[in-house]
Amino acid sequence: MIPHEHAAHLQVIQATGRLMTLPPTVSPAALVFGPFRLIPSQRALLRDGRPVRLPSRAWEILKILTQRAGELISKRELMQRAWSGLLVEESTLRVHIAKLRRILEDGKDGVRYVECVTGVGYRFVARVSQVLEDDPLPVARWTAAGGPQSSPIVASRLVGRDAVIDSMRKWLRHRRLVTIVGPGGVGKSVVAAAAAQSLRSGFFSSCVTVDVAHVADPGLLGGCIAAAVGATPTSPGSEAAIAAGLEGRRTLVLLDNCEHRIQPVAGLVDELRASAPGVHFLATSREPLRVRDEWVFRLQPLDVPPPAADLSAAAAVQFSAVSLFVRRAMECRDTFELRDCDVSVVAEICRRMDGIPLAIELAAACMDVLTLRSLTAHMDDVLKLLTRGHRTAASRHRSLRAMLDWSYETLSPTERLAWHRLAVFAGSFDLESARDVLVGEGIEAADVLDIMTELAAKSLLTTRVCGTQVIFTLLHTSRAYALEKLRRSAEGTAVRLRYEQLCGHAQPAFAALAT
Repeated sequence: MIPHEHAAHLQVIQATGRLMTLPPTVSPAALVFGPFRLIPSQRALLRDGRPVRLPSRAWEILKILTQRAGELISKRELMQRAWSGLLVEESTLRVHIAKLRRILEDGKDGVRYVECVTGVGYRFVARVSQVLEDDPLPVARWTAAGGPQSSPIVASRLVGRDAVIDSMRKWLRHRRLVTIVGPGGVGKSVVAAAAAQSLRSGFFSSCVTVDVAHVADPGLLGGCIAAAVGATPTSPGSEAAIAAGLEGRRTLVLLDNCEHRIQPVAGLVDELRASAPGVHFLATSREPLRVRDEWVFRLQPLDVPPPAADLSAAAAVQFSAVSLFVRRAMECRDTFELRDCDVSVVAEICRRMDGIPLAIELAAACMDVLTLRSLTAHMDDVLKLLTRGHRTAASRHRSLRAMLDWSYETLSPTERLAWHRLAVFAGSFDLESARDVLVGEGIEAADVLDIMTELAAKSLLTTRVCGTQVIFTLLHTSRAYALEKLRRSAEGTAVRLRYEQLCGHAQPAFAALAT
């Protein structure tokens, strides 16, 4: 029972509009109050369907209050839970409560959300409904279990991707298969979800998403797509069921995170395009599907300032990487501001993060415990530093190491060996230099070109044409990971010696390999 006359009325509403009792162990798709919808699994707050930006601490406070609406929660408990055990003053809590009230427009037109009980704590006093619905967001996500999950909230997260999304919208109208390819953390999923959302009304009659990362058995993939589009899956014969379910409809199917099931995804897409002519596919992967008529778009990192640029703070935030860092740092520490004297430091952090959005967000998340200078001082050990991803994010997005582990698992033993050895290059290198370092036990000279091609296709090497040569580069973050693997291997010293013979000098980064 919820005592007190201000207790919020908790209801559970199904998609049909009927009330039902929700067992305590079941998590709702969303919590609805007034014009707001809070979606805990996506760390999202919507107002009249539009994303609302909330600083991270205000988000935690709102989640705690709404999930226990009507209950008086002590200041001490709020501080312990919202700050994850860190010691903070009551004044800090008051600042964030005030900020939350401003965002909610608490008190406007007499509508109240958060009540303060002086000397005790706070309670959420607005009416809260727990909503269970089949399609809580514009794009439905389906897993192998056959149940819907919400797609990522993208509008509040995307920075510097407007032109890309516009291109996606144009291509998806005319191409039946577009694959967004790029390294881990570059934002493939959120860009794809944003493009799908923008096309849901108008061109496509429906849009569905299948997260391939959640499909444990490749044999279930066809059934997942069939369930997502409302067809009755059969085994075998899911392709026919999907085609029958989509007859006369124009549907966009977003296949997210295809890299771990690349072969079955490629085969299924090829078959479905023949049997279901009204279906268009948008895939995200760290490598292309390599099927006929595939249109591959390589998603680039965010823009970073050039090393020699002398920029003001106002000019620096025009670069999307800097803009993202500043936004996330402000969410983490509400007193953060980018000053002119800090621009070079933030720009260097963004460059060291390769302009990769996830890495930049992980770095900015450290700003509640580090200054910019101390963050820069820890950049040499990014694998240990960047571990503060959102708790509700996919496990591979909670730390830099987890993101790179996900890529590592897609490689063959030979590709892993090559990635380790290439980590000796701190800068760019050509194919001949790569061959001099790679060839040894486990790798023949005749295999080098194929290996380099595969690593580039899987977004672990970047390439550019310089005159008549192709120049390769490892991202800073992926090189740190591969270098750690090399240092721990039995061949670290031998590879270091081959590199020194090639270049005529050693690099300080390899000092640990000499021991």
